[in-house]
Formats: sequence, C-alpha cells, structure tokens
Amino acid sequence: MRILITGAAGFIGSQITRRLARDGHEILAVDNLSFGLESSLPEAAVFKRLNLGTCSSAELMEVAEEFQPDGAVHFAAIHFIPYCMNHPDETFATNVRGTELVLRALERTPARKVVFASTMDVYAAVDRVHRETDQPAPVNAYGLSKLLGEDLLAYATRTNGRLSGVALRFANAFGPGETNPHLIPDALARMRDRSQPEIRMGYLGATRDFIHIADIADAAIAALFQDTGRFEVFNVASSVPTPVRDVVEILRRLVGDPRPVVEDQKQFRKFDRPSLSADTSKIRSALGWTPKWSLEEGLRDLVQRTLGAELRPVSQTAYAVRPQPRRLRSRR
Repeated sequence: MRILITGAAGFIGSQITRRLARDGHEILAVDNLSFGLESSLPEAAVFKRLNLGTCSSAELMEVAEEFQPDGAVHFAAIHFIPYCMNHPDETFATNVRGTELVLRALERTPARKVVFASTMDVYAAVDRVHRETDQPAPVNAYGLSKLLGEDLLAYATRTNGRLSGVALRFANAFGPGETNPHLIPDALARMRDRSQPEIRMGYLGATRDFIHIADIADAAIAALFQDTGRFEVFNVASSVPTPVRDVVEILRRLVGDPRPVVEDQKQFRKFDRPSLSADTSKIRSALGWTPKWSLEEGLRDLVQRTLGAELRPVSQTAYAVRPQPRRLRSRR
C-alpha cells in the first residue's frame, strides 16, 4: 500500500513509519521536525517537511495528490500538555486545523482508511476506569483539541462514502526516543543530575496507565489494515493503573540512584488529574490487539539503552541505525 503518515519523525510516528516501510509499503512521511528527527525515518520513505499548523491547504493537497495514498496515519500534533495550555492558538492550529487539512487533502486520493492519534485526555478527570462509551469531557487544551479532531474524522467518514476512520485514545506512552519532557524522561534527566541531595518531582500521588510505543505501533497498524466499520474509537492502554511514585521508584532502582524521591508541591500543575486508566476490552475483541510490554520490562529496556549509550538524552536513543530518507520533489 501507499501510506501517508503525518508526524512520521516523531516519538510514536517514527515507530510506525519504520515498521510499515520494513514490511514493504510505500511511505510519504510528513513532519515539521519541531520535535522529531529526520534521521529517525527509513531510507525508503519519501519525506516532505510541512507544518500542518501553518501550511496552506493547496500545499498539502498537492503533496497528497502527487503521492495518491491508499490510507493515512495522522499522528502530527502538539501533545505536551503544559505547552498546549501555554500556547492554545498553536495547539488548535496544528491539532484541529491540521487534521481538517489532512482529511480535505485525502478527498482527491484513493485513501480508504485514516488512523488518528487521539488521547485518553478526552475523558473527564474522574477517578474511574474509562470506556469508549463514556461522555467526553476534556479538562485541558490538548484533550479538547483531540476531541475536535475525532469529530472531524467522524464527520469525514459520514460525508465521504469511501473513507473509514479509527481514533485511537492513547494512555501515557513511553519508550526510547521520547521527544517531550513527560514523567519518565523527566525523571531520568533528574537522575542523571547528581548535583542535588534528593530527586525532587511534582505530583506523585496520581495513578497513570503506561503503554509502550511498540504496543501503540501494533495497535495503529492493526487498525489501518483491518475492517473497523465506518468510524470507531478504541482505547489503547495497558489497563494497569500504576502510581506515579512507583514509576519513579522503579526508575531509581534500575538506574541505581541512592537518593530519596521527594514530592515538591511547587511543581504541581492545576490540570493534574488524580488518575487515568482505561478498559481495553473493545480493541482486544475487535482487532485482536493486546499489549506485549509490561511497564517494568519497558523501563528496564529504556534504562539499559540510555545507560548503554553513556547517558545520552532519551530523544537520541534509537532502535536501529537509521539512514536519511529521500525528499519529495516539487513539481514546480
């Protein structure tokens, strides 16, 4: 197949891009490289540098029409919540307008399936296990932008009789190559810095559901190639709620850092939710997907990769040596 992937050089997108290219599919990789690395893309991918928050619809349409994809994986987004809250205009331009542009560009192509990266932040901040039938009630700009993206995809599948779509609501992703300072890379960075007598972290009392990026890639690829009906939403999570404090303690033990972990209330954020966990029975039944990585196995692998590379920043770690992709030539 010919597959358009946005956010292709990012944390999760690069995993999917490499997997699909390895399986012999033709890839058009779109990314603005604000967080991702071009070197993370496979040599076989056609690369086009575009910012979906600022590019014109004509520019994206030309790229899509030239490539003529059979399907699309739309993962381009701004997704670090503190940044989203501080830059709402940029967040909605990229996450909402960008989604609209992608869907509009696909209208003139043979594309029949779109897989969209959403988030469990579309759910209300209540202490319960979330199911796809729960009424969405996002409490931050990121969650709202992704809920609007889901609505745009659902609308496109209603009005384009050829197109079907899947929105994947991810739990907390982790693994090698993280490009934002979320909990796990932030904790590792603090453990690298031994200048302080203790490891000071933010809100440790929350529970989160952590899912490895390799399992997310499995879910996205399964959704792309299986018949899911006109429009469906799936939770993608481990269904194992874990206290944030436990995650930091596991990392501390794996790294071998003897210092105590201290919760610093000055680092609390007003949009921190007490818990976030999901039921995944729907995707297990519909797509036959199940996570393969446990949290501790994934953290051990991540620490080994990081330490084995002489404590390089997490964003520089990789699964394999990655050659430069070729660029898409303009017809102008």
